Amino acid sequence: MLFGRVTGWLLVGLAVIMASADAVMALGPADYVGLITADFVLLLAGHTPDTAETGRSLFDTVQAMVLDLPAWVVVGTMGVTLSIVCRHRPRWRRPVFRR
Repeated sequence: MLFGRVTGWLLVGLAVIMASADAVMALGPADYVGLITADFVLLLAGHTPDTAETGRSLFDTVQAMVLDLPAWVVVGTMGVTLSIVCRHRPRWRRPVFRR
């Protein structure tokens, strides 16, 4: 659980850095070209997942929609989700009744 929390917080920090980089690029004098998730996957894996144009299933449609989102949104969502799922929860104990 500790590994999940640390990884989640690192992903949230990475998302904040990517969002601030997108803001700097948007305020710059050149054309705004943001980092989308497909570019981020290309940097990490070396190739982008194949999205077939013909005969799209629901999975292919959702995958294409996620790959078109800004990278900081997807990475931040994964980080927050991982941090919440792996949070420390105290053990629930039954009350002890003594006579």
